[in-house]
Amino acid sequence: MVLCTRLLALLPAALAVLHDGSTPVPNVEAPLNDPATMIGIKLTDALTQDDAKCLDGTPGFYYFRAGTGDGADKWYIHQEGGGWCESLDDCLARSKGNLGSSSAYTSTVSMDTGYFSLDPAINPLMYNWNSVFFKYCDGNSFSGSNSSTTIVSGSTLHWRGKHILNGGISDMLAHRGLDKATDVVVSGCSAGGLATFLHCDHWADRIKAEGSASANVVCMPDSGMFLDHEGPPKYHSGMTWAFWQQNSSSGVNDACIATEQPVSNCMFAEHTMKHIRTPTFPLQSEFDSWQTANDLGSTDVGLINQYGANLTRLVHTNLLNQPQHGIFLDSCHHHCGGWGAYHVGNDTQPTAMMKWYEHSAGGERAWIQGLPYPCDSCCH
Repeated sequence: MVLCTRLLALLPAALAVLHDGSTPVPNVEAPLNDPATMIGIKLTDALTQDDAKCLDGTPGFYYFRAGTGDGADKWYIHQEGGGWCESLDDCLARSKGNLGSSSAYTSTVSMDTGYFSLDPAINPLMYNWNSVFFKYCDGNSFSGSNSSTTIVSGSTLHWRGKHILNGGISDMLAHRGLDKATDVVVSGCSAGGLATFLHCDHWADRIKAEGSASANVVCMPDSGMFLDHEGPPKYHSGMTWAFWQQNSSSGVNDACIATEQPVSNCMFAEHTMKHIRTPTFPLQSEFDSWQTANDLGSTDVGLINQYGANLTRLVHTNLLNQPQHGIFLDSCHHHCGGWGAYHVGNDTQPTAMMKWYEHSAGGERAWIQGLPYPCDSCCH
């Protein structure tokens, strides 16, 4: 897997393979008798019927594990993270690895940590739900809808992420039981967290229209609230290039596209979240470690605190001004994961999420730590 040049310059060498800070799932076969095993589903119908292709032209892909007991009709759906490609050379390099091609995906994986844990002590709400790990191979958070291809150094690149997304939703509805779902949590980490902001309403609308209209669908983006900021790493410029190159105007939130100017604003969570109807509960650091390095591009304590204050302000003005939404906003300098590791008051991410989802917090919907950077004690 290859990082774009600006990330290589800013991330420590040890993190170079992590792209946007989300840890890739080991591409290792799992035994079928392992309770945590997830079965791979190749989206060949979507490829032939809707030209749904990874960057390199291979089909989209997701892993699935059936729920058990009272979780048989409940779903946790996770969209994989892994950064974005922000130039043709970036996208070409990406198409040669697992974040741009499904050619080397294993037929099974084992997932039993964090949001996928089968242990109710770790994952109290979703431990026995149907679980989906939606692989990410399009380079732009499942948003591309460009019918044209681009040839780079003799290789043909495809920009069809939204069509992979739709193909996966269709397959889950038709073949895995999503049409019978009573409860659905749509999530993702990092670039997958951004995908959750971008496609939250789309997931909910399709599930309710083609499945059960009474299904309780919510979204839980993890570390996906990337600010629309143009610091030295040129994050705004890179994401805007990706938006136009992949024709994402027809692949993101429709209400945002109808309202925001320029429409490329809708590639950023801070603008999109103003338009999300579906109840959403982000898991977010006020001082996200990937953003401070690769969006803000600074280690200056004062600038990081200003950046965090701006993110918190936007949470209040663009998200929490809508009563259906909540948030878990901690002050630890981290990015992604840490399910159960961070505390705000007496709650961790999973307990706060469960209280918000089950409306058992006495009306509480925002867990905000609000401490200045750096805060080592906020990470324990």
